[in-house]
Amino acid sequence: MNLFQKYGGADFWSDFLNVFYTRITDSELLSRHFADKDIDHIKSMLIGLLEVTLVTEGHYPEDSLKEGHKNMGITGAEFDNWIKIYTSALKDSGIADEDAASILALVQGYRHCIVTKP
Repeated sequence: MNLFQKYGGADFWSDFLNVFYTRITDSELLSRHFADKDIDHIKSMLIGLLEVTLVTEGHYPEDSLKEGHKNMGITGAEFDNWIKIYTSALKDSGIADEDAASILALVQGYRHCIVTKP
């Protein structure tokens, strides 16, 4: 069974993203990137990303990620903080350590598409 369905499909991952984005928008370092943003739209896009990567073990189009993040000015430190919050949300949502490691490896693989500032 793929990781998307293993934990309950779209409903589980939607709940996970609710927890995650509550933490992100509370982050002093990251909240500026989400001010005046449609968080529900972002979560909807991320459900699609999770489904593509966790169901098919496919690769999300890097050009789309680069385009979506190119004007955000995301630093390496911000990305690292995002990963820290994502990791804690995975753990707190009951994702097994080995599954969390797989998911985090996928996300880390997109770092070069998201980080635009040193």
